[in-house]
Amino acid sequence: MGNGLLQQDLSLSRQHRMQTSSAVAQRMFGTPDVLVSAIKLTELPGIEVDQSADQVGYFHLLFDTHEIVFANGAPSESLLRADTALASVTPQARQEIRMIFPDLPDQGITLPPHMIPENLQQKRLVERLLKNQKPVLETRIS
Repeated sequence: MGNGLLQQDLSLSRQHRMQTSSAVAQRMFGTPDVLVSAIKLTELPGIEVDQSADQVGYFHLLFDTHEIVFANGAPSESLLRADTALASVTPQARQEIRMIFPDLPDQGITLPPHMIPENLQQKRLVERLLKNQKPVLETRIS
């Protein structure tokens, strides 16, 4: 990820997005900070698909709005409250979300804190970072 990140190994689902912050993103998207799916980042050295995992468990952080949180020192997204994301959790989890957050509508989208480029654009960003030997995070985010 760059700048001494991560503090220790981090496992994510393929769809989970990490925040990037770079001059490359600034040139491509008009903002240095964008969210990129973990699977797109596997083109970079040190980021790989764990082929040895035979079982996984997911922990989702849900807030009133889509937030950036730090996972092992790296900026990562909370659960994006969108129809597609909520469809990926179990019915029991959706029921628990409704119980904890009774004022949240069953459907709808919260706005992400940073741009989420389309898949092809994410791929091109990663390719350019790799080609130019730039880290995903050029500056330390706090």
